[in-house]
Order: sequence, then structure tokens, then C-alpha cells
Amino acid sequence: MLLELGIWSGAAYLLHRSLFSPLTDKQKIEQVFENIKFGFKDKLPKHCFTHENNDVVIYSYHIPPGLTNASTLEEALTIVFDRPVKVELRSVLKIKVYKENLKEKYKYESQKLESWNVPIGLSLDGMIYHDFDKIPHMIVAGATRWGKTAFFKMMLTSLIENHPNDVEFYVLDLKGGLAFHRYSTLKQVKVVASNYKESAVALKQIEKDIQKTMKEFKRNFHENILDTNITNRKFIFIDEAGELVPDKSMSDADKKHAATCQRIMSHIVRVSGGLGYRMIFGTQYPTAKIMDNQIKANSSAKISFRLETSIQSKVAIDEPGAEKLPYPGRAIYRTTDRHLVQTPYISNKDMWNRLRRYEESASTRKETDERGENLVTFG
Repeated sequence: MLLELGIWSGAAYLLHRSLFSPLTDKQKIEQVFENIKFGFKDKLPKHCFTHENNDVVIYSYHIPPGLTNASTLEEALTIVFDRPVKVELRSVLKIKVYKENLKEKYKYESQKLESWNVPIGLSLDGMIYHDFDKIPHMIVAGATRWGKTAFFKMMLTSLIENHPNDVEFYVLDLKGGLAFHRYSTLKQVKVVASNYKESAVALKQIEKDIQKTMKEFKRNFHENILDTNITNRKFIFIDEAGELVPDKSMSDADKKHAATCQRIMSHIVRVSGGLGYRMIFGTQYPTAKIMDNQIKANSSAKISFRLETSIQSKVAIDEPGAEKLPYPGRAIYRTTDRHLVQTPYISNKDMWNRLRRYEESASTRKETDERGENLVTFG
């Protein structure tokens, strides 16, 4: 509390002073150093150079040994400048003062992407991408109507546009199947499950497929799909994983199906990344109960849209902040680095216009099943 009061009082002082004797941005930064005592013992950072381009001004400072925490500085400077500020503290302190805010909405646009990259969102430093061949599993959190399902649809669209013949989707849409049912006829979408039983059946088939693939890898002395010529990748989308947690209100049969789903989801993230499977685990209410320790530990990429509380934010992305996100589609993306992004938005109409050419007729699907090319066949 005292720290917050210090930040606000320091910011108020600077704003008051600037009305009567305007400060340069560099002077404002150095005044903030003094006001919040951002230094080590009695030593404050010393300016070394300034770099400016069309979008941002970067102020670089030498830092005294032992200075490690920059989160308070970033918060204070954001208040003082009343525009985005990013603080990077490594061997040199870099303070990036951006000239414009992120927009509230960006339209999805097709891009030719290498490997298994997908666009995550536009940051203040440009578009951020995620490579599923480098980090195979992802957690996506976000309260209802803040962008989580739209993000799933954007990723599905991008992956199909870039890999129409090499990607397969297994979608567990636990909101009744309403969001993804329309896409169940696409050749790349092998199943859309909408309840406990359908989800358990789909996951059990995927588990069998993983076992089969593992035997094939052993037979050919493969350790990782990246060392093979296999181009196929399989994505398991779970939209609202909280519905798959066994609950006393469920019937005994549904409890059994939900427990099966929990076991197999944990198995998928532990053993299947090197085999070409990628699980994207989505939840609108992240808790330790919903987000199994194995799922969280093996999902090195985490993205969160707006959540209700800082506690939920800590569970989802290991830090507070998601509870403060101001707009639908605004998210925090974390791997080893952290990025604030506005995710690309695609409407249902635009998505269908882009993907409808991949729709298969019911008779084509039946013929495919009769040939034995069902959802558990690899490659």
C-alpha cells in the first residue's frame, strides 16, 4: 500500500511540476528514479544513450550492481507518461517509451508462415508468433467474451491456411459444440466433441494413436518428429477444460468420462509433444483443480485474456495482470519472455469464407472411414 502511494504521489508531483516548468522525458525518468528510490543503496542508474525511431524512444542506462526489480518502475513511468512504457532490465536498463497505444482491435490477415508458426498478436514491438514445433503445448485462459474462443478460431484458420494437407484437429468444444460445429465438415477437422462421453471417446482414440505412433518411432529409431520427414501435426483443442473436472452434480457415467479425459489430457502433454501432437488447453476459470500440475508444467506457452482476479492470473500465467486487461482480444503471452498483445480478430463469416473450400461431403467422409482412415491413423 505504501509503495502504491509512493508511485502515485511521485507521479502527481511530476505532473504538477510539468505544468509550470516542463521537463524533458529524460528528466521525468530520472526524477522517477529519485522519487521511488529506484537504485541500489545510494546509487541510481546513469544515462548512457538515447535511440529514437518512428514508434518508440529508447532510453538506456547503466545500472548499479544488485539492482534487479523493475516492475515498480514500469508502473510509475506508465502513469507519468500516460502512454505505454516497457522496462527491460538486463546488463543495461532499457526504458522504451512508445508514441502510440495498441489499437483495440486488429483484423486477421492471411500470412505465409514458416514451420508451425501461428500469429499470437500485435505487440508494441511488432507481431509476435508462436512456433508449435518449438513449444508444442499451450494454455489459454480468459473469462467469457474476452477473446479466448475467437483466438482458438484464429489459430485454426491460420494453421489450415498454411498447412491444408498436413494438419489435423480434434476439438473438444465443451460449450455444447456450438462454437466449432460448423467446422466439423472440414477435411482437417477429424472430430468435434461436445459432451463428456464424446470427449472421452475422442481422447481414448487419440491415446491409442499415440501408442501406435510411439511403436512406429521405436521401430524406426526416431526420438522426435523433428528428426523425421513426417510433415503431419495433430492439434487437440480443448475449449473449456473446466467442464471436464469430475463434479458431484454429474451422473456416475459422466464422472467416469470426465476422469478419463483428465487422465488422457495429462498423458498427452507428458509424452506426445515429440510425436507431433500439440494440445491447446483452454479454460475460462483457471484454478489448481482445473489446471492439473502436469498440464501446467508441460505447457511452456501460456496466454491469458481478461480474468476476474489476480489469483486466477497467477494460476494461469504465473503473474498478476490479466485481471487488468482492458479490451476483448488484449492478452498477456508468456514463454521465457512476456508480451502484451492484441490478438488478431476473425469473424465467423470471414473464417468460413476462407475455409469452406476444404469442406467434405458426408459421403466422402463415409468413404474415408470405410477405407480405414479414421481419426486414429497417423500420417
